[in-house]
This record gives sequence, C-alpha cells and structure tokens, in this order.
Amino acid sequence: MDQAIKTTYIDLNSYRILNYSEIDLDTVKISEIGIQRSAKDILIYLIPQLKKKGILHSSNPTIHLRVSGDGRNTGSKIKHVMITFMILNDINNHHHADHHYTTVLYPGAEKYDILSFILKPFLDDLQFLKNNGLDIMGTHWNFKLYFSANWKFLAINLGINCANSRYFCLWCECAKEQHSDLNQDWHISKNMKKIAKDYKSFYGHTNPPIFDMIAIENIIFDILHAFLHITDQL
Repeated sequence: MDQAIKTTYIDLNSYRILNYSEIDLDTVKISEIGIQRSAKDILIYLIPQLKKKGILHSSNPTIHLRVSGDGRNTGSKIKHVMITFMILNDINNHHHADHHYTTVLYPGAEKYDILSFILKPFLDDLQFLKNNGLDIMGTHWNFKLYFSANWKFLAINLGINCANSRYFCLWCECAKEQHSDLNQDWHISKNMKKIAKDYKSFYGHTNPPIFDMIAIENIIFDILHAFLHITDQL
C-alpha cells in the first residue's frame, strides 16, 4: 500500500516537504507535521476494484467525487484538520467511514493560509481530474466534482469573511438584514469562475476561493451539522 499510495510529510513551521528519512521519531513534534496523499494514486488503486464489483461501469464512465473536510478535537490541547473524498457512485457506502479516503491531515486549526498551502497538491489533482480525467484499464473516466462541509469550513475555503458577517451566503449576495425577507426570490447568483477571477468584486469575499475548480452549484452545505448545533442550543 505504501508503494501504491505514497505519503508526503510536511513541516508546518517551514512549509517544507520532508523525506521520511528526515523525520526523527524520537524528537519530532506531532503538532508540527502534516501529511498528504495523492488523490490520483488513490483513484488508480480503487477504480479497478470498484469496476470489478460492478459499482463503476465502462458504459457510463463518469465518477462523481465529493470532497469533504472538517476540524476535530483529538485531545484536550490538540486539534486536527482532515480533508477526505469519496466516490458517490458507491451508493451503499456513503456513510461508511472506510470509504472516505484521507488526502490531507494536519494538526492545527481551520485557517485559510494553512489550507491554501497544504491543499496545493490535492487541488492540482482535482484540477487535472476535472480537465483530463483518468485512463485506467482501457477506459477514460470523467469526473464531476462536489464539495460538502459545515458552513464554517465552506466559508473559509470559499474565501468568505465569516458566517455572521453582513454578507454571509455561499451562493448569493444576500445581506444579513435581508435573510428573513420571505418575499425575495433568492437563487444561486454567484459564479465560481468570476469569483476566482475577481473575488474583491463580490461582497463578503476576502480571499480567492481555494476549491475554484468546483462549480458553485456543486457546493453543498452539510445539514447534519446545522441540526446538531440547533439541538445543542435547544
């Protein structure tokens, strides 16, 4: 497995890629090392198996790939951020943890600067998959990309200020004082290409979007997080 899907280690202090031989396991601080794995390598390993199981078919060579991410507490003082993807064609395993494949894992908080750096190889893979697809076992596989997470994580990766700012919406330019106006016909009005080209012209955007290869229509809010937060408050 280590030969098929290699792991890259990142020094989060110097933003430098490390060779495994450089890591002294006796002195290294886990809080300073992040890891990356190639999405293309994982897919090259997975697709033949999924095709053999009848989940993927050469007659319909479109793979629906969903990216997710979140931060989590792994101790009283340590927090990790994990980025995963899953193949939506595998309908029966949407909620099975073994079928969510980790591409990036690092200790720390969900911050734009760290994410934009450590996600760079993964973003390159996603752009390649969208533009070129993959040729595996005589079949050219095309990819349709989706992005789903809680509001905070989506906002950070889309370069939006924060969820409680005046212009908070991921999909339109609704202002905070307008969100209770039920007479308004709100619809998706943003365009990812336009945001990536000139994010400053859109209200609420303070940084370029990180996942600019995923259409705004394919960015989906994770409703479960909202229900859990509402339940906690109640």
